[in-house]
Parts: sequence; C-alpha cells; structure tokens
Amino acid sequence: MIVAVDATNLLHDERGMGRYVREVLRRLRSRIELRLVTERRDAESRRGYAYALGYFDAPLVSARRTGADVLWYPWNLTHFAPTRPYAVTVHDVAPLQYPHPSPWVRWREQRRLRRSVSRARAVIAASQFTRSEIVERLGVEAARIRVAGGAPAAIFQPGPPERLPEYLVEHPYLLYVGAVEPRKNLATLLAAQERVYQQSGVPLVCAGDAVPERPGVYSMGHVEEPMLLSLYRGATALVMPSLYEGFGLPVLEAMACSTPVVASRRTSLPEVGGDAALYVDQPGDVEAWGEALRRICTDAQLAAELRARGPARAAEFTWEQTTDVTLEALQAAAAS
Repeated sequence: MIVAVDATNLLHDERGMGRYVREVLRRLRSRIELRLVTERRDAESRRGYAYALGYFDAPLVSARRTGADVLWYPWNLTHFAPTRPYAVTVHDVAPLQYPHPSPWVRWREQRRLRRSVSRARAVIAASQFTRSEIVERLGVEAARIRVAGGAPAAIFQPGPPERLPEYLVEHPYLLYVGAVEPRKNLATLLAAQERVYQQSGVPLVCAGDAVPERPGVYSMGHVEEPMLLSLYRGATALVMPSLYEGFGLPVLEAMACSTPVVASRRTSLPEVGGDAALYVDQPGDVEAWGEALRRICTDAQLAAELRARGPARAAEFTWEQTTDVTLEALQAAAAS
C-alpha cells in the first residue's frame, strides 16, 4: 500500500501535534511505502524537505501526482484537495470550542474542519475525549472513529538534569510547556503562581510560546528535546492549567521523567494522567490553583507518590500502538 502524507506542517510544527506526526511517520516507513506531499515551493521549504526526505526515506510529490492508494491528513484538516480516499487525524476540535475572534477566519476554520472530517473514509481521534467531541459536535458516527493517542518519546526517562541554565541548577521551579492561547488558561496559572512565588520563592519556567517575563517567571521560548528533557527532570512539577486539550502530551513526557504533574480536571487531561496526577477541579479559580501549587511544593509525600506513579502511567502509552491504529485506519480508508 502506498500512502501519501500531508507534510504541510512537518518542518514547522514543534508542538505536540508535530511530535505526534513525526513519531508515527518514523514507524510507518518500515511498514508501508510513504510519499510526502506539499504544495510549498519556496527555497526554505525545499531545503527543509530535502532533509526530511532522507530522514523519513520518502519521496516528495505534488498533491496532484501522489500515485498513492490513500492519503493521510494528520493535522486536523485537509490542506489541499484530496485526490484519493483519505483518513484524517483529529487532535482536537478547538476551533468550535474556542473560535477565532475574526468572523471570516472563524467561518473558514470551522467549515474546513467539518468538511475534512465529514468526507474522510476513516477518522482517527487523539483521545476518547476528542472522539466524543467529534461525535457530538461534528455528527460523525462513533463506529467510524478510531482512537490513537500520543506517547512520550524514548528520550524522556528519569535521570539528572544535565543541561539546565545556571539560574535553575539546584533550585526548585515549576514548569509550563505549551502555547499561549486562551484555552491554555495561562493567565490563571500566572496569577496563582505570583502568590506562590511571593511566599516561597519558587519560580515558573515557561517553554514553548514566549511569555512576558516578570519576577518569578522565566520564558525560554521553544527549546530542543535535550533541553526539554532537562527541564522536566529538574522541575518540582509540570503544571497544565488548560481548559481544553485534545490530548496533553507534556503530561506523559513529564511522567516518563518521574516528574509530578498538576493538571486541570478538564477534557482529555484526566484520561491521559489517570491516577498519577494532582488535579485542580476548578481550573479557572486562582485560589484553587494556588493551593495546588503550594501543596505540590511543600507536600513531600504527595510529590514522592506522584513521582513513583508517573513512569508506569506513561508506559501505558506507546507510539507502536498509535502507529498500529493509524495503519488500520489507512487500510480501511483505502479499501472503502
């Protein structure tokens, strides 16, 4: 079977979705014939995709000349007109829950999401929560949807933090990994953490999108995996204050490193974290978050329990399982 993969965001998405797609591609390439599809023609993309070709051992082809049996759109949407039966992976339906403020952009995003999912021969959801969202909000039959979540990469294991910035060495800190969007609820976290910092001096380190720095807040922007590994290993806890997540890969990455996790009891996060995280039942409540942060910083027994539970919970999720389900969906789409 020849599978053409939408590579539109392959080089530029460094968040959880991008890591998800790259991990699955690494495993698919030994099981089927892959072709990467892009319509981008700028020089930067050409150089980047030349690297990707060797990395994934797959030719780069035009969307109009895939020669494939089936297409895989792994980024929630179809980025170009499908020329073959296709499967789509939906990580979340955030454009419906947290629509763009621009009416035009909102209409376009929601329309594309609905069309991409409704016309797919097979649909893959990143979590049971996302599956239920697709059923309820997009009207897709549950039987058409397979669930294939993420997993921590092999690099994420317990150990000493070897690459920390000097100002974090042997200093407790809380860690946030992710984007700066309304659904990430970062404003609530920052307000709660400010109070904790004033009382205990424990700062917050943010990796991902840039966050304005202030006393007690360090913004590192995007970091490569070796640095992210050290940040996880050295952290007092990973904090995930999100109001809406389709999966929540940083939860598993932190747990794989034996780092405690404090997360909102919302959407997919309890599904991913299981009994290995400390949950905040009112994620929009600054006081509730402040209490959770103080507790994880001062309750040594709780922290030790979460450190012990984390690796076992993370090990329940594997990229091999994700790849198996993805391949099943692609085969079903090709046969339909």
